[in-house]
Amino acid sequence: MTELATYIHQFAHLRRANARQGHYCGTTQKKAPHKPILLLAVLDLVARGVITSSFIEVTGDLIELNDLFNLYWRRVMPLGQTSSIAFPFPRLNSEPFWELVPQPGCTITPALIGNTTSVSFLRKYALGARMDEDLFRIMQIPEGREALRETLLQSCFSEDACVQLRDQSVINREAFDYSRLLEEKSHLPLVKEILEADNYRPAARDQGFRKIVVNTYDHRCAMCGIRIVTPDGYTAVDAAHIIPWRESMNDDIRNGMALCKLCHWGFDWGMLGVSDSYTVITSSSISMVPNFAGPLQTLSGRGILPPQDEAIWPAREYLAEHRKRWRL
Repeated sequence: MTELATYIHQFAHLRRANARQGHYCGTTQKKAPHKPILLLAVLDLVARGVITSSFIEVTGDLIELNDLFNLYWRRVMPLGQTSSIAFPFPRLNSEPFWELVPQPGCTITPALIGNTTSVSFLRKYALGARMDEDLFRIMQIPEGREALRETLLQSCFSEDACVQLRDQSVINREAFDYSRLLEEKSHLPLVKEILEADNYRPAARDQGFRKIVVNTYDHRCAMCGIRIVTPDGYTAVDAAHIIPWRESMNDDIRNGMALCKLCHWGFDWGMLGVSDSYTVITSSSISMVPNFAGPLQTLSGRGILPPQDEAIWPAREYLAEHRKRWRL
């Protein structure tokens, strides 16, 4: 049996928990979907060059891996049923190609693995996981990746779910390409007319724009400064357009800011704006009776927290258009 055939066999026979009380549906062949979904995300990150060796750390930043895991998860799992990489990452230790690497002085036991429900807990006892070197080498080859991907899809999911997951895989690839395009164009004059964004599907464009804006602002709200990233990689900020996409079709990073949910809402509805000197403007309407704007009122006159590179700060012409729209 060739190396590829060996891993195809192993991927096709993952040890997955059976359904209990309807917890897993026919979409996942009535078995737990966590392992194959995590492996789909790993394949994506190998293709992107983010995972560069057979060792995957958990002590580092797993935001991108968890993002991809959840994008796949939401395509096939019922609304409201959530998970994260913390569940399958240690449990893949039961597969012959995946080995958990313990923290110094720690012994990994089945009980420890079985009790893992958060990345924080996982990090207490594991440095990461090591895949077989031969498997990693196969993952680096496009044909090998696709063979492994198709094995996961066809052996672990229904036919309809396979269609959904293949589509998500394409979206993930397009989103990554789009974010790189935005990054490449960021040194140019305002690129509204340069980017042919309608060549990309909305889901890929949204994902790509969010990736570059949130990362550029280091997951920090440009207005209030809040920065919260959970151990599982969830972030408190959105990628907000200054001039809405539906009007501008403009994903220039300078037409974006990372904003927390409250500041994003306030900005989109004209409660907040930004001056030409990059200070926050608050609308008088937020203090109208019976409003209680709380921390929003304290932002008035405060300087925003832009990216380190001044060349990609929010464009003054877009900020002025936003102020004009809301009479700020």
